[in-house]
Amino acid sequence: MSPRAITVTGYVVIGAAALLVELVARRPGSRVPTFSQLLSHVMHEKWGRVGMLLAWWWLGFHFLSRS
Repeated sequence: MSPRAITVTGYVVIGAAALLVELVARRPGSRVPTFSQLLSHVMHEKWGRVGMLLAWWWLGFHFLSRS
């Protein structure tokens, strides 16, 4: 298996896990927060906003920059 295939498989597994957690969170009576509730909670703190800025920067740097 090539390194590219391993990386793609890893991202697919992470995406599927995130989707599964979101579906569990949307069940009635679930104590698991939805993704939007989680982001809302994180963005209330200064360090959460800084962390989100750094995360977006990292994504842009790695996926949008040209070598």
